[in-house]
Amino acid sequence: MSTTAAQRESLQRVGLGVLEACESAGAGGAPGGVLFAAMQAQGASLNQFNSFMATLTSNKLLTVTNECYSITAEGCAFMATLQKKFGPTAA
Repeated sequence: MSTTAAQRESLQRVGLGVLEACESAGAGGAPGGVLFAAMQAQGASLNQFNSFMATLTSNKLLTVTNECYSITAEGCAFMATLQKKFGPTAA
């Protein structure tokens, strides 16, 4: 199944929000439950959340320890690319 340009953009925007949240969380990382609650409020299932977060961690954009997600240097670089594309999200 291929994704459309609009779907790819939506996924990139969600990724940007997740990366920014993890950066804002600092050294302790962003709790997975809080990230899931935010995505669930927008209609994401637990399976979708787990798949999305697994993609971010397998691509080394995030690390996960004790169910808390932290941004990596690669994640910061990708976040900057997405911010240039979409502009920073409102805090």
